Amino acid sequence: MAMRAFATALILVPVGLMASATASKADTGQTAPSCAYLHVARPDSKYAFTQASLIGLSYARLAWRETDAFEAERKTERNPDTLLIAMMRHTKIASEAYACAEMVLEPYKKGHDKEVIGRTADFLTAIYRQHRRLNDQFLDLLRNLPDLSGQPAKRADVISTIEVERDKLWNDLAKGTTHTLLGLVDPSRVDKDGTLRTLVITRAERKELLDRLWRSFPEVKDQADKPGTPELIFLAGLYHLFLTKPYKCADE
Repeated sequence: MAMRAFATALILVPVGLMASATASKADTGQTAPSCAYLHVARPDSKYAFTQASLIGLSYARLAWRETDAFEAERKTERNPDTLLIAMMRHTKIASEAYACAEMVLEPYKKGHDKEVIGRTADFLTAIYRQHRRLNDQFLDLLRNLPDLSGQPAKRADVISTIEVERDKLWNDLAKGTTHTLLGLVDPSRVDKDGTLRTLVITRAERKELLDRLWRSFPEVKDQADKPGTPELIFLAGLYHLFLTKPYKCADE
């Protein structure tokens, strides 16, 4: 994800970055993005919780896009000071997006449904919180580049550890997404063959979730199951796969 692009930049221009890191500690930064997606929390509604989890994934995509923004700058910018500032700025903006993802899910930890909604919300918020902590570790590494100038192995060890932890978080997010979607199945409505085929959401709610998904992740319709698909698109594809299955809705 973003960490790999930033790590690549560190490998490509290590000397200049280490020489300029001290001067860049007062990095100009950028105004933090506001949590733009509107959502009215209903902690006991599985539909609202699924909506919130999808919004959280949309914020994760905003964090993901900071990779592309940094890569665009790296292709045209050769000044080490400017590159280091850009690296810090994009990492901070990504952290703000993860904070928004955490914020939209926070109310669902306190509802009456502790077993399904509460537990899953706690799991998802912990994932986004850990993404921010990993970003903080990376920022600490950038701030201390001069001290690590003679320790390339230690620098590489920190970066690789962060990357491994990041990959684990995407695997965990897949589990959290699966739990969220399975929570939409109505356990009280069983077909004659004993199969659960009815959801707790209405047709209108199902359509809203799909419309929201397609607005935020339009590529899920034809890319989600292709080899080499980015983690976030794969996760969005889980929503698409589930919501387009021939389940009945609560009002059918």
